[in-house]
Amino acid sequence: MERKSNDKKLVAGALLIVAGALLFLDTFDLVNFPIRHYIFSWKTLLIGIGLIILASKDHKVPGYILIGLGIAFWLPSFLDVNIRLHQVFWPLILIGIGFAIISRRGKHRVRPNQDGQIEDDGVSTDYIDDLSLFGGGQRGNYSKNFKGGNVTAIFGGSEINLKEAEMAGDGCVIDVFTMFGGTKLVVPQHWNVKSDALSIFGGLSDKRIVRPSDQDNSKILQIKGLVLFGGVEIKSI
Repeated sequence: MERKSNDKKLVAGALLIVAGALLFLDTFDLVNFPIRHYIFSWKTLLIGIGLIILASKDHKVPGYILIGLGIAFWLPSFLDVNIRLHQVFWPLILIGIGFAIISRRGKHRVRPNQDGQIEDDGVSTDYIDDLSLFGGGQRGNYSKNFKGGNVTAIFGGSEINLKEAEMAGDGCVIDVFTMFGGTKLVVPQHWNVKSDALSIFGGLSDKRIVRPSDQDNSKILQIKGLVLFGGVEIKSI
């Protein structure tokens, strides 16, 4: 976990150093190139965010998507093609969202349980696999062996209630992907929540009022993933 955090900081720091150096050259007219025009652009910002995401190792697909979108939006300018931004903005955004959703499709298909049976629809109730796209709702999980799962929120968000769930003996991991949206996780007060999620123009907040004596260190919920222009909120009520 510490190695991943250091990798993200290294890439972010390197990008800032390069941007600063290029601006220094532009300030003293040492290059005949409109550097500021390209650096201070949301298209370049997409590429920079994508590079930072790639350093996290867990979510390479969103990183590639953001880099690809940034380059695609710049191409008309580079190729001197007369294409207006509004003509390609939403098609490219929708394609990018589609790839992001496909990359996070349900991975928790189950095998037969001890009785030789399979849960409904072949999806384990020990996992959650929630997708909120331009909307959301409330979900609950009542598993007695909860192991985690995926939560994806794009221009929307859901509230996942885990207060009645019992964590698996080896803990659980929830992988979040939030882009222009938000997710609320309602968890038992005694669960120990740890986060390794990468937050860019967003964040994760634990709204619970928890004393160290209230937490059970054998019940660890790890939050990982990507929070981009959105948020994840942890609460107990």
